[in-house]
Amino acid sequence: MFGRRELDQPGGGRGPGTGRQPRPRWMRFFTILMFLLGARLFLGGIDDIYRLATGKPQMLLLDGSRDPQQDTLLRAQVVLDNELFRHRPRVMALHTLVRLAVGLAYLFAVAAIWSRDTRGRRACLFAGWLGLAASTGNAAFVVFWVRRALPWIVPRLVEALAEDALRLGRPAPAADLVAEQAGLFLIGGPAALCVLGMALSVMLLAYFAGRRMRWFYGQSS
Repeated sequence: MFGRRELDQPGGGRGPGTGRQPRPRWMRFFTILMFLLGARLFLGGIDDIYRLATGKPQMLLLDGSRDPQQDTLLRAQVVLDNELFRHRPRVMALHTLVRLAVGLAYLFAVAAIWSRDTRGRRACLFAGWLGLAASTGNAAFVVFWVRRALPWIVPRLVEALAEDALRLGRPAPAADLVAEQAGLFLIGGPAALCVLGMALSVMLLAYFAGRRMRWFYGQSS
């Protein structure tokens, strides 16, 4: 891959009569996980670029098959994204670039592992650090900035939830109750996703920085 030697044994060597060095089970797990996350982040970044270019809001059509609390959280995330795209396009443009960078880093790491490129371990470590930094930055943005923006986001959320309730034949939630729980809907949900991303990045870093992966790639650092 990319003009580099393949990895058949620790250190990238190839011995006579030996097959390829088998990938550990956890490496296969992280490869699949990074591919799924990388593809999701990359495709989501492309969708964000389209939304920034056209100004079209994200659409969410609920069918009532989920729990009302789940529907509320999904609607809150969509409302938050749409309001940020409308009122903070520069912030969302930066968010989109970071999202694309993290997605590409994950996909590069997957390609390096799959092709047995000797840069696989370091590519995974780079992707892990980049993902950790991006998740931490997103969490800080949600907790410190979105909290201050709640007064002008909550009315739009109340309106959107009332429209969902009318279409699904449910009673509309009280506006004061929505305002009271806005922190859960607009901060708790997105922050939880950021924490999950941070945890996955830490797992990735811990595994590929470990002695077993250094031995597998024949590297001392």
